[in-house]
This record gives sequence, C-alpha cells and structure tokens, in this order.
Amino acid sequence: MKPPLPALGALAILLGAMLGGCPLPQTLPEYPTSGTITPPRIQSDNVTPIESVILVDAGCAGLDTDHVFRLSATLIDENTFEPVEYRWFVDYDPQRSTVRPLFPTGQFIPGPNDGITIERVVPPLDLQPYTFDPPLFGSPTESRPGQNFRDGGGLHIVELVVSNAFASEDPAPVPAHTRPWRTPLKTDTQTFETQVYRWVFHYVPTGTAGALCSYP
Repeated sequence: MKPPLPALGALAILLGAMLGGCPLPQTLPEYPTSGTITPPRIQSDNVTPIESVILVDAGCAGLDTDHVFRLSATLIDENTFEPVEYRWFVDYDPQRSTVRPLFPTGQFIPGPNDGITIERVVPPLDLQPYTFDPPLFGSPTESRPGQNFRDGGGLHIVELVVSNAFASEDPAPVPAHTRPWRTPLKTDTQTFETQVYRWVFHYVPTGTAGALCSYP
C-alpha cells in the first residue's frame, strides 16, 4: 500500500530540512499534571570507583593536590527530552554555612540528540581528598596540615545528587529548606524527587592493603 500523498509531503519536508542543515524543532519535556515525578536513576553498577568505601593512604607523599580520585557515574532517564541537573557535595551537613555544592548550581546534562538514548554520562569529578582535611590549630604542630585528621582515620563523604527539578534557594544566610541545595521541587500538584549515590573516603595507615593515593 502506498502512503498517502500528505504523508509523502511531510516526509519530503523533513528530509529536506535535515539535508539542508536546518534545525528541527526541539520537543519540550512533558510531566504528569499531578503526583510524583520519577527522577533519573543512577546506575550503581556503573559508577567508578565501584567500591562504596575507598581506602586512602594517610601518608601519601607530594602535594595535597597530587592525589586525585576521579569519580564518574551514568544515569538512566526514560524521559529523553528533559535536562537533568547534577550536584556534587563533600561532607554535606545542612547545619553548616558551607553546605553549597562544589560547583555553581545549573550544571545540566541535556537530553540525547537522537531523542532515543536513555543513558547519560555525568561529567566526572576529580576529587582531591587531602584538600578537604581540616588542619589542627595550636599545639602540637602537625607535620603537615590535616595530618592528624588522616592519622586518626578521618572520613570524607562524597555525594552525587541528581534531579529533574530542584527547589529554588533563597539567598544566604537564610536557607529556604531544611536540606539546602538538595531539596527537590514540590508544587501544589507535583512532587519531584532526587537520586543520591555516596562514596566514603576513609584514611588508613600507610601499608594497609588496598590503600590508594589516587584513582584510577
């Protein structure tokens, strides 16, 4: 059966636009008018490092900035037309004034160009855990800033938080939410959600099996 002439005409117009380099109209994301909006899903089997607890050598030589751990993740999002925002946090504590994400908000992963692919790659984070170690002020003097924290088995919690809609925040110093910068948007009829993945960086003595100074 031959397609009707109007269909052939529409197809010809579409092919002409593609071959001529003309941009096609972009579809805007559509959400249910009420209820819970499913967030993108972090693929926990594809994160790197795959270990949720990373052992960090407390006595790595060199500068603090020499020790880099690259964290990466991929998402699955069935809504291929929505942008996804991602936020990285280190040692998140809603009671602290330094609770903001590592980077300015508005870091988005756009939808796929083909409108079909449901997997998206989160831009990796190059974490330098030594630069987050609190120094000891007073006596005794540390051999290196933050060394007492490392020698004492200190921890850092790194979190990747993603959502298709975060709530807006009021300017500091008064936060708009009890969990600033990671509260999802909620309207009168819609409730968005977040997805979180956590890595724990745990300092251990030099010589401990599996202890790292960088990754990969």
